[in-house]
Amino acid sequence: MKIFKKPVAFFAILVSSALFATPQLSISAQQPSSSVATANNVQLVIEGKVIGVHDGDTVTVLDQNNKKFTIRLQGIDAPELKQEFGASSQKNLSGMVLGKQVAIHWSKVDKYRRTVGTIMLDGRDINIEQVKAGVAWHYKKYEDEQSPADRRIYAAAEQSAREAKLGLWNAANAVAPGEFRQDVKLKRWGPAPPEGTIIGNGNSKKYHRPDCPGYRDMAERNRVFFKSVAEAEAAGFKRAGNCPAEVAATKTTPATSSNGSASSTTVLTKPTQATTVRPAAPVSVTTTDGSAMAQDAQSKLQDNSSALKTVGNKNSKIFHLPGCSGYDRVSEKNRVYFNSAAEAESAGYRIAKNCSPSNPD
Repeated sequence: MKIFKKPVAFFAILVSSALFATPQLSISAQQPSSSVATANNVQLVIEGKVIGVHDGDTVTVLDQNNKKFTIRLQGIDAPELKQEFGASSQKNLSGMVLGKQVAIHWSKVDKYRRTVGTIMLDGRDINIEQVKAGVAWHYKKYEDEQSPADRRIYAAAEQSAREAKLGLWNAANAVAPGEFRQDVKLKRWGPAPPEGTIIGNGNSKKYHRPDCPGYRDMAERNRVFFKSVAEAEAAGFKRAGNCPAEVAATKTTPATSSNGSASSTTVLTKPTQATTVRPAAPVSVTTTDGSAMAQDAQSKLQDNSSALKTVGNKNSKIFHLPGCSGYDRVSEKNRVYFNSAAEAESAGYRIAKNCSPSNPD
C-alpha cells in the first residue's frame, strides 16, 4: 500500500484525527512544576473565566463547558466580609481577576465542596498577591498542603507586608479570620449548658457529646438537651457522624473466690471526657558546667511543672489567659507559651478581644 511508503505523513494524519476526535476539557493534566501542588505527579488545572468574587479568598470560575467551580485560594486566609478590611480584600482580588481568563492549579476539594487551588494569571500567582498587598494572611493552619518553597515565599510575603504596615497591618488590632469566626460562633452559642449535657439537633435527630467537634456549632433553634447519651438514644437521636464512638476500656480488679483465693475480674468502663494537657511553661535550666540547655531539652524536664499562665497564637500574634474562651482553641503548631501577660506583650503579642485580665470570660 502506498500509505506505508510515507510513514511520516501517515503518523501526522493519525495525530490530527485523534486531536479533532477528542473533545477539549477545561480540567487538564500538565507536567508538574516545583511551585505548584501536584497529585500523583500530575498537575490538575481548571481553565475558565472568573465570574464572581465572594470575598478576598473565594471566587467562582466558569469553564468553557459552562460548568461553575467555587475556588478557595490555597495558602491564604482573607478577612471575612463583616470584618474590617474584608471589603478591601475583596476589592483588591476583584481588580486583579474579575472577568479575566485564568488557570486554577488545584490539589484538593474541601469539606464545603470548594476546589482549593492557586489562581494563575499571565504567569502571576494571584494568591500571594493578596498577601503582598496586606489584605490576607499566609494561612499557616494549612501550610503543610503547600510545597516547601511556597511556604517560605508566602511567609516572607506576609512578613514584608507586616513590616511595611500595608493594608490590615496598618491597623492597631488586626484580628485573624479564624479568631473572628470563633468569636461569631461563641456569640451564636450563648451561655453553655451544664457540664456533661448532651445536645441533640432537633432537625437532623443527631446528638453531640461535649467532646464532639460539632458540640458548639448547632443553631440555637435546633438544640435539644439530654442528661445522657442513653436518654438521647431513647428519644430516637443518633450519634453525629463527626463524633467518635465511645470505646469501652477494660480494667482488671481483684476479687475473692468462694474458697478465699484471689482472682481477677474484667470490668468494662466508659472513658471519661478527655481533658487538655498543656505543656509546662519554659523555665531557665542550667547544667552543672553552667551552660544553658536548649529550649526543647528544657521542655522534657518539665512534665511535672505547674500549668501555663498564658498561651499565644504565633499566627495572629494574640494571646489568651486561662479561662478565656479561646484558650484551648489555638492549634498546637501555632502555640507559644508565656509565664504572664506582661511577658506576652513584651514579645509583641496582644490580648484577645474576648478576654481581659480582670475577667477572662
